[in-house]
Amino acid sequence: MTTIQYKGYEIEAVPQQLAESGKWTTDVLIYRHKPSGVTQRQLSPPDTFKTKEEAIKHCFTFAKLIIDGHYTHFTIEDL
Repeated sequence: MTTIQYKGYEIEAVPQQLAESGKWTTDVLIYRHKPSGVTQRQLSPPDTFKTKEEAIKHCFTFAKLIIDGHYTHFTIEDL
């Protein structure tokens, strides 16, 4: 599973494998579905992980923290 619902947002984990190290990025898309349409924000923290599964798990944790307002430098206020 690479997509979950959380507090009215859709979170999609889109980790990418880095060719030079073989590690996985923690890229994430956060969507907000509204009557006027869908808005999204892509966020890419610098964290990397050895496996795709670890990266996906972190993507969801990271996105939930953003939605909950725990980061000041990552925001989705305008979604």
